[in-house]
Amino acid sequence: MTPSDTLWVTGAPEPLSSKRVRRLGKAMPRRLRFTGEGKLLVVLSLGIGTAAVNSGNNLLYLVFGLLLSLIMVSGVLSELNLRRVRVMRVEPPHLHAGTPGLIAVRMFNGKRRFSTISVEVSELFGFDWREAGTTQRCGFVMLLKPETEATAFVRVSPGHRGLMTSAGIRVSTRFPFGFFEKSRFFPSPHRYIVYPPASDTPGAVPRLADQGTEQETGRVGQGEEFYALRDQRPGDDARDIAWKVTARRDKVVVREYERPGTREVLFILANVIPPTPAARAELEAAIERVGALAQSYAGAGYAVGVASLEGAVRPSQGPAAVTEVYRHLAGLPVRVAPTALGEFSALGPLGDRSWAPRAERVWVGTPTQVRLGLAPVASRALVAEAVDTEAGAAGSALEEHAA
Repeated sequence: MTPSDTLWVTGAPEPLSSKRVRRLGKAMPRRLRFTGEGKLLVVLSLGIGTAAVNSGNNLLYLVFGLLLSLIMVSGVLSELNLRRVRVMRVEPPHLHAGTPGLIAVRMFNGKRRFSTISVEVSELFGFDWREAGTTQRCGFVMLLKPETEATAFVRVSPGHRGLMTSAGIRVSTRFPFGFFEKSRFFPSPHRYIVYPPASDTPGAVPRLADQGTEQETGRVGQGEEFYALRDQRPGDDARDIAWKVTARRDKVVVREYERPGTREVLFILANVIPPTPAARAELEAAIERVGALAQSYAGAGYAVGVASLEGAVRPSQGPAAVTEVYRHLAGLPVRVAPTALGEFSALGPLGDRSWAPRAERVWVGTPTQVRLGLAPVASRALVAEAVDTEAGAAGSALEEHAA
């Protein structure tokens, strides 16, 4: 079986089309929805109106007119409340699956005389993300004075990793009486990158080979080991002057130092499983574990990277390296192999990259991949198991095997 024969399964939905947006029922510039109190008001108004016509009682006509006035005033004030309101997203945050994140939405009131009172802001996600358990808590702005702006924070908890598509922003209000909810849709398509679940306790972290300052790199840098001598240049530190050589040559000579070696670790992940739900859960646990280990090693000063069947991220240092690893894991598809996985070894050893000859290769796999013999060339092997929710286990188990 060749890689082209595999089935592709991804957690990233397609962009929302105009037809799908209309199906959501919130694509109209204005939308009116009855609340429970509003339905009671309408039923009560119809009942009193019918009684007034049948009986001819002036008092019933007065009450009926009062109820109709409430409905009309509520519609006019709610329309005025949302008029000339503009919204825009602030810099989208990094979202992790299963972890609540805040999306900042900036709201501006363009009215010159009237304030905007009691409005809610929410994102319009697709049905696929709602069914996957994605939840959100609307942002709220109590008072927005004329020609001013305020920021509302929408709390979103994605259900799984991938690309979460939003068709736009929905602004709604129940002002003034709460009988009706009027909403306005602002088309602003956006894709949020949902990273795998973040873990503050990555568990057992194996100690890797020490490839720090003792490793020779053969490059000039800010280190402690002597590398070579050269003539002085403007801006050189006077403490680097080699005085004995300077006196012998009758010109200023300075020392150059060797750039210290960087401890590098490359995590190898085989994103291929048999078509079983248990194998999918195990692979998601392995993806989560790679992100947690990358964060832990980066905090310890390592340069971290990741390699999979879809490509690789070169090992580098700092928070930006962890972000790149998470970004690679967020869009990682799952290859479903209907037959044995051992044939995928023909793709070559994962992580065998010429640009990372000194990197410590750590393979993070699943128990299913171990049983089927899918183990690429690596100096260390870690096996992550899925969470047993029925037994009440927290986190995923991590077991070390000899490569």
